[in-house]
Amino acid sequence: MTIAVIWIVIFAIATALAWKGWESGFGKMVNRWVPAILRLDDEQGNRITWSVVAGVLLATLMTNPASMLLTLLLIALIVFVVRAIIRFALSKVH
Repeated sequence: MTIAVIWIVIFAIATALAWKGWESGFGKMVNRWVPAILRLDDEQGNRITWSVVAGVLLATLMTNPASMLLTLLLIALIVFVVRAIIRFALSKVH
């Protein structure tokens, strides 16, 4: 129960900070790094969505870092393998 309360507090703080920092830098970073297909059409929707996403990721990272880091490493490994396969296939096509 304590972990859940800590997670909720960290989530609220991280979401509020991301919301507040949208105009100064966080929004620019999202627009630069996130592909257009993952962004919404309206700016307010992007602000809400990506502030909540940042809050969830930061809260999970703070309360359960080992699991989060292993998950991120697994995702990075899968992305690396898929990119290598796509590059190989495209080199054979052209």
